Amino acid sequence: MPASRKTIIPILLITLVILVSLACGSSSTVSPTSPAAVQVNPESTSGNQPQLTTPPEPTNTPKPTSVPPTPTPLPIGLNRSNPYAITELVSAPNWDVQVLETVRGDAAWQAIQSANQFNDPAPEGMEYLLAKIHAKCTYADSEEHSISGYDLNVTGDRLIQYSPASVVDPDPSLDAQLYKDGETEGWVSFAVGQGERNLMLIIDELANFNDDRIRFIALDEGASISVDPDLSEIAFTDLGKDRTSPAPFGETIITEDWKANFLEVVRGDEAWTMIQAVNQFNELPADGMEYVAFKVHAQYIGTEDKAEQMDSLYFSTTGSANAIYDNPFVVAPEPALDAYLYPGGETEGWVVLQVAKGETNIMAIFEPIFSFSNADKRFMSLEP
Repeated sequence: MPASRKTIIPILLITLVILVSLACGSSSTVSPTSPAAVQVNPESTSGNQPQLTTPPEPTNTPKPTSVPPTPTPLPIGLNRSNPYAITELVSAPNWDVQVLETVRGDAAWQAIQSANQFNDPAPEGMEYLLAKIHAKCTYADSEEHSISGYDLNVTGDRLIQYSPASVVDPDPSLDAQLYKDGETEGWVSFAVGQGERNLMLIIDELANFNDDRIRFIALDEGASISVDPDLSEIAFTDLGKDRTSPAPFGETIITEDWKANFLEVVRGDEAWTMIQAVNQFNELPADGMEYVAFKVHAQYIGTEDKAEQMDSLYFSTTGSANAIYDNPFVVAPEPALDAYLYPGGETEGWVVLQVAKGETNIMAIFEPIFSFSNADKRFMSLEP
């Protein structure tokens, strides 16, 4: 017998209730947020385990190598470090000069001896150098101008500037009066150190006082001399600055440009005997005075690349009478203190001064000629 509508409807409702109950009672799992994808390196994967790829290390970009600037070459011929070559014709202020020939040592002495029998041999430790020079006058005016050995000097690695030697030069001697475009040539004699190297000729016109007048020409191949940088490390001292406390005899005073000390001293009759033997025309000291002769060792320690003179005019005397005495006019024993020195150059020589007879506490006053302050003045005892 077919089911009635009343029977079917309750069954449908019961079925619907059961289905809703099941849906509400079932658990629902929520998946967490997926992590960032892991990159797998297939070549380095072991088994099934993924591996993190190590990021590459940054490459160090090499820094560019610094290139030092190219030094500016020194002008040719204006200093001792870069002289003209001996083969060059040098256009110095007012003159064109060229070295034609040089002779040195025994051959030079033979030529000088032949020039005049009264010419003396070179001093001990020295030798003669002859230079044959061609010169052309380039003055722009119409006056006459002289050229001779006195417009030339020589220097080398002894750091001394040599003037022409006191001899009669071989013929022809460099000695002429010229107008513009006039030319001449001749020999000039010098005494230089035996075996001295880095010799160079210095063009220094006697009648020219401009700062740019000097030129250097190498006489030895490759000649070059620079100022020793160690000279700038020498510090001056106060030894001898106070007259009441002079530098003891033999000790070295140091100023900004000079080092000096005394090696020997003679006084009174002994000094007069020495002085008289040097030159028969040397005169006796003035009444009430006596000579004092002392030998000086000096070194130029300035750093400017030029020659500075050291001679007896750097010294005067004083003593217990509190007077400063004039320098006498006498010829000093050889070697007399008289030299032009380049930085680092050294010299020795005799100085003759005077003091009152019997005066005590005598001392020399050292003071450079062109010093206009007391900074370089030093007092040096003459009593050993």
